[in-house]
Amino acid sequence: MENLITFIGFGEAAFHIANGLKSEGLMNIVAYDINQNDEKRGEIIRKRAEEAGITLADTLEEAYSSAKFIASLTSSKVAYEVAELIIPNLLPGQVFVDMNSAAPVLKSDIGNIPHAEGVLVCDAAVMSTVPGSGHKVPIFLSGEGANAFHDSLKEYGMNLTNLNAPIGGSSAIKMFRSVFMKGLPQLMIESMIPAAKFGALDALVESLNETIVGKTIEDLANVFIARTVVHAERRAKEMTDVVSTLESMGIDASMSKSTKEKLEQLAAMNLVDVIGPKGDMEFREAIKLLLVQGEISNE
Repeated sequence: MENLITFIGFGEAAFHIANGLKSEGLMNIVAYDINQNDEKRGEIIRKRAEEAGITLADTLEEAYSSAKFIASLTSSKVAYEVAELIIPNLLPGQVFVDMNSAAPVLKSDIGNIPHAEGVLVCDAAVMSTVPGSGHKVPIFLSGEGANAFHDSLKEYGMNLTNLNAPIGGSSAIKMFRSVFMKGLPQLMIESMIPAAKFGALDALVESLNETIVGKTIEDLANVFIARTVVHAERRAKEMTDVVSTLESMGIDASMSKSTKEKLEQLAAMNLVDVIGPKGDMEFREAIKLLLVQGEISNE
């Protein structure tokens, strides 16, 4: 194994990471892309490789057999198929690192592909956009190959965090983070459009600032979660009026409808006596309680 890392798939993300690693002094990086000889897409790939000083292997086998770490950056659609072509053929000491944005179950399936003893698999979840950060983009690692990847690439400036979790754990964090990060803007839109229609957008923002500014996520979770459970029934009824108002204004109320349904589900759990009428339970304890209650409800 003459190279430290090979990239399978040399699109924008792989290019920026490889370019950054090269700037840190990591030489002899190899890449292979199934489209590298394509009439149209191949020109872009070859140009990127030349700019980054990366060698393009002639075949997939040549690419994965030459490196200690084989980083797959293809797409979620073909991630398993690519892994299945590579992992069974790796030798002890090699590490397959799946960096695709994919479901944790898929990453677990990749980890279960038959392989020789001593071959390791790592789930690497890229937590931000690569073009702006290059090789320093935050990446969460899980799986048996996480330690090796972390220890070897950290010295080249990569921003790696080993979660010490089973494979799929890092992709799970990325997915569940998306629930919040992609859901929050939708809540903003659904509240700000009607506020603007009433000429009260700035007043809404100022009111939200008083609640949110200066607080950490932990602070907000302690304020919101247990109290939401305690007051779920009343708040569900309030959301009925919210939905009615939005719809009367011709504004989509999808998020508010879902909030109403969620509140009704929480109210049905009857956890007020367990949490207490003030709702001052620490959020981690409240989450554990909801987790257990949800498991009971699904039995």
